[in-house]
Amino acid sequence: MTKRLLHFITLLFVMLTTMSLNVAADTYSVAPSQLQPKVTVTPSDEYVNVPIRLTNWGTNPVSQITYTLFDPDTNETSEPINMDFETPFADNLDVNIPIKPGTKIGESDVTLNITHVDGHFNEVTIPYTMITRSTVLQAPKKRVVFEDVTGLWCQYCPRGIAIMEYMERIHPDDFIGISIHDDAMRTNAYTELMSKWTGRPYITFNRYEKVNSYTGEGEYYMAMNQTASFDINVKANFDESGNNIIVSTDVLPCLPTAENDKYEVAYVLTADGLKNDKWVQNVAAGEWDGIEGLPEEYAPFLGGVSQVSGLTFNQVAIASKGVEYGVEGSLTAPYTVGEMQKPTVTFENISQHNLIQDRSKLNVCALIICSTIDPNTKAVTKTVIDNAAKCRVGNDNSETGIKELTDSADSAITGYYSLDGRRLNAPAKGVTIVRYANGKTIKIQK
Repeated sequence: MTKRLLHFITLLFVMLTTMSLNVAADTYSVAPSQLQPKVTVTPSDEYVNVPIRLTNWGTNPVSQITYTLFDPDTNETSEPINMDFETPFADNLDVNIPIKPGTKIGESDVTLNITHVDGHFNEVTIPYTMITRSTVLQAPKKRVVFEDVTGLWCQYCPRGIAIMEYMERIHPDDFIGISIHDDAMRTNAYTELMSKWTGRPYITFNRYEKVNSYTGEGEYYMAMNQTASFDINVKANFDESGNNIIVSTDVLPCLPTAENDKYEVAYVLTADGLKNDKWVQNVAAGEWDGIEGLPEEYAPFLGGVSQVSGLTFNQVAIASKGVEYGVEGSLTAPYTVGEMQKPTVTFENISQHNLIQDRSKLNVCALIICSTIDPNTKAVTKTVIDNAAKCRVGNDNSETGIKELTDSADSAITGYYSLDGRRLNAPAKGVTIVRYANGKTIKIQK
């Protein structure tokens, strides 16, 4: 054996041995999800848990991680925090990270950094993620709006019908559905938008994106994860004539808003329980047959049928006010946090709407429309629904969302705050925000 060959064999042996040692060596590597979750907290909260998915890229199941939290409000990093797992995880694990309220009202990104895994330095490439924290004086009640442009002639529109009915059943308190018909139930409520929203069915959630799933669940939770800047309450009643509907809204700004965002309230009158023997829904025969996990609302459209009659149509848009951008002037800038605004509108001459079959099944939906304005051209570049509320039309003052504070005995004061969110020991000179035990806030002048 030549000296050169012996040298080559020796080098090869060393390389193989090194590779073997590297493969055999334990690695400690845990990464947090990069989806950047959002959380809303109030100054009175001790903390709010934020779900984070952890992924173990190491060689062994993980029993403990150590992490820190960097708070941009205070510019401080927490002491290392240990999180132990009774059952070590080898792949993915969902955990809750407690997030404290910020020292300022508004949004800030808290940095979660996983520093150690089972006592060893975390070797993962990206060990950190951001958590968007919204600190608000009052947490808004978040609701999601689905708008479905549909038609009896449209064979693929049963998907939208099923989604809207399913969401109403599963999320009755957090879902608001509006069905816009391009058929015998067509009205002028959405004339401005129907020509822009092409293709049928056209289902949108909060005007972010289209709903492309079979249930709408994923889109619903995506929208619910977005922080609302406003809380809203609506009530609607017939006037004494019985031919006009008076609509009152309470809109409470909860977060500072962007300079180029304009907010207005849109109103949509909808009707439930509409029936007509002549209304026959076309169906794409077999389109949804064999799909696993479909909700029961698809049942009428399965089994190879091509038409379905006898359906009851709900959430049908009858009339609207400012449906595209909101009613001009309904909200006044600046939208001061904690300062209630009370826009009102009237739906007049209800008897003109022949589509209405039962006045006890009328609803009013109030949508807070956020329009982003280009600072140079002043043109609207984007519109989304920030939040919404819905109520039955009647004479019982039934309402959803926030209510005005009353001087009841159980409304104990829990804190005083300045307009920029700083906690005070007592009301200060000028305007002070008072927070009560039931979560309500008012402004007082001293």
